[in-house]
Amino acid sequence: MRARHISRVIFDTTVDEPWSQYFCCMLAGNQAFVRQHPVATKRATRAIRKAANLCATQPEQVARRLVDRGLTPRYDYALQTLTDIHFDRWREYDPDDTLRYYALRLYELGLIKSTPQKIIAENTDWRFFNELKRELKA
Repeated sequence: MRARHISRVIFDTTVDEPWSQYFCCMLAGNQAFVRQHPVATKRATRAIRKAANLCATQPEQVARRLVDRGLTPRYDYALQTLTDIHFDRWREYDPDDTLRYYALRLYELGLIKSTPQKIIAENTDWRFFNELKRELKA
């Protein structure tokens, strides 16, 4: 739509604050599965982190693969998307802070009833993430 000049960007979460200071995406797992299959959980998380690193370091190659596999028809759009998203910043952001920020927005709108503090206390486990941060140090 942007290329055809049909729309205009109002704000861009990759560059506009405060959104640009937080993760745009997070992983969620079924609590029972994560507890029963910690190795599989860590492997899946590692694969996603490695894919993000590949997108950050080799966006041209990733864009070409997306087109070659038929996931998107336009190489130029795929490449622009991959270069616009800051895949390389995942070590800099604080997942706890990200969850608190978005949960507070949802709480203020009345879309969730639990407070951000309660959600974080009862539903988060950053062990896999923190282990991978150490493991995949650049």
